[in-house]
Amino acid sequence: MKRVILSFVFAVLCVAVFSPVASAKEIKTFRAVSPDGQNEVRLELSESKGLQYSVLRRGRFLVEPTELALKVGVSWLNGREVYLLGKKVESETRKVEGTLATPIYKKSSIDLAANEVKVDFGDWAVRLHARNDGVAWRFETEFEGEITVTAENTTVRFPEKTELCYGMVGGFATSFETPAKVGPVESVKAGHPQIVITPFAAVVPGAGAVAVTESNLLDYPGLNFYRRDGDTDMLRSWQAGVPSKTERRGRWIRVKERFGYLARTKGTRAFPWRVFVLGDTPSDFVSSDAVYALAEPSRIGDASWVKPGLVQWDWWHGFKITDVPGLKTGCNYETYKAYIDFAAENGVGYIIMDEGWSEKLNLDKPRAKANVEGVIKYGKEKGVDVILWAAWSMLSTPEDRERIFSRYSKMGAKGFKIDFMDRDDQILERFLEDTAADAAKYRLVIMYHGIHKPTGLQRTYPNILNYEGVFGLEQGHSRGGRKDVLANDVNLVYTRMVAGFMDYTPGAMRNRAFDAPDFVKGSPSAVYGTRAHQLALFPLFEAPVQMLCDSPTQYRTAPECVKFMVNVPTVWDETVGVAGEIDKFAVVARKKGTGNGELGTGKAQWWLGAITNWEAREIEIPTLFLGSGEWKVEAFEDAPDADKNAEHYVRREFTIKAGDKIKVRLAPGGGYAARFVSR
Repeated sequence: MKRVILSFVFAVLCVAVFSPVASAKEIKTFRAVSPDGQNEVRLELSESKGLQYSVLRRGRFLVEPTELALKVGVSWLNGREVYLLGKKVESETRKVEGTLATPIYKKSSIDLAANEVKVDFGDWAVRLHARNDGVAWRFETEFEGEITVTAENTTVRFPEKTELCYGMVGGFATSFETPAKVGPVESVKAGHPQIVITPFAAVVPGAGAVAVTESNLLDYPGLNFYRRDGDTDMLRSWQAGVPSKTERRGRWIRVKERFGYLARTKGTRAFPWRVFVLGDTPSDFVSSDAVYALAEPSRIGDASWVKPGLVQWDWWHGFKITDVPGLKTGCNYETYKAYIDFAAENGVGYIIMDEGWSEKLNLDKPRAKANVEGVIKYGKEKGVDVILWAAWSMLSTPEDRERIFSRYSKMGAKGFKIDFMDRDDQILERFLEDTAADAAKYRLVIMYHGIHKPTGLQRTYPNILNYEGVFGLEQGHSRGGRKDVLANDVNLVYTRMVAGFMDYTPGAMRNRAFDAPDFVKGSPSAVYGTRAHQLALFPLFEAPVQMLCDSPTQYRTAPECVKFMVNVPTVWDETVGVAGEIDKFAVVARKKGTGNGELGTGKAQWWLGAITNWEAREIEIPTLFLGSGEWKVEAFEDAPDADKNAEHYVRREFTIKAGDKIKVRLAPGGGYAARFVSR
């Protein structure tokens, strides 16, 4: 149940009348401060600079005063004209209180408490929003009819000695999958077409940590950044223009040319929030709810039919099931029956029929060998539902979606994994909204693949159960994995995962040490890093639909690992960043249930994942998150020789008291996965 109380104070806090000849030194300042008094977003208006914003934690700058402006038509909304003409600038405050139930999320409910200040310039405004886990600002306009947004100038300017953790891609035609880099602002490659994708993180010595992203991205292009040559402390926004010419090429709709504007949209609207998640350390990002809290409420009414859970997947391991007598594996009915059998035996709620079930991507022509209707029927008999893969080019129009969603929902399919968008312009963002709405009419869940990070749309359309936009296990799987995937896993916790759930696809059982022999072409897919590292990813990474990437054959060789993985929940009641450091290690704990007790009783358990990069390390994991009492622990840790044979692990059971520290040795590329049950 949702309970929100809004208290409005419409008093004019700051009314200023500026003379056209006012001193250039005169600056008007507006502030929104979080309920706990720790976080602040500040807006300054001056003749020389126009509008500038800054972000502070405990009075120290994490983002120094820097420009913000929106260009509508030929006019920049930056406050300078208002200043020079001596117009009134009014502000009003709004206090937000209450909690929001979040049944498909990393917490069972979130706190909406915040303080807002709306700085009103007449037919447009800037709204400031301050929460205990971060701050945000956005533009709001009240123009008649439709407007054309021709440019945006959002800059982020950092204090001296700031270290960034960021991902870069080579332009707007991208799947937003890239390993993070770490370094000062000047380490960002300057100029176009390189862009820094959001979220990215920054650590400011003596001040704290900030992650930069966005929320409520509706009918508007996504926020990316670049560094202009010569800038040493600043990144500038860079967004995709509206496509003017596109070309359909199989699974893609490629942009050939773009208009010279960002969006044509309603004149009266709120623009996306520019979000700054704040903490003393990057581990604090893990528990932030800012992106979800700032998104629009659900538009689909009752969403009780939306079911999260685990998914058995086919594509990653190439349909290789080798232990079923007489089975000729491939994208065919008998193979999918084998997947369903495995899922049913292990309590996995879904399978995905990935690319190949239809003729040449044509969703109107299911392949007879795949027998989609038969697979769905067999799954129902076994209690396993089916999600179908689709290229977005085949669902790009309302007519396509109506026809396809109607047909396969009647057949009994439960959702679609939609792939290869590889864009974030206004037209694509409209597609994401419209597709989720159209799917909801047929009670279909949606997984967006080949796409950017989430921006809170999963709150607005709760039938969206995952986003990709992550450098995950798809990278190099058929070549025996890639070492940079493992090296990047830690940084995902502090960058990509700040935005929300991610379709990383963990669970590989062929695990390779750093110095493993070269991969033999044609061998089963594999990953670098240890078995314990793979197990740790299940409680560590957020995903309401968590995909098991490996083959049932491989899973049947590791029954106690499978038992652990399939028991890890995919939605949670509480989430905590326990410890960690960018580019080194991460420890995350998550709680499911209320009270304490054994698995299956409906009472609480804690699950924990810890991973390192390619550096071996010994850490002490604090367990204050447990609260009180004694707890029985089931743990999977790296074996003493895991640096040589990455598939070796040790399973232990022991008892601790809440607050005790657990000493853990992590092998290079290693991990630690644990379940805590109250005694």
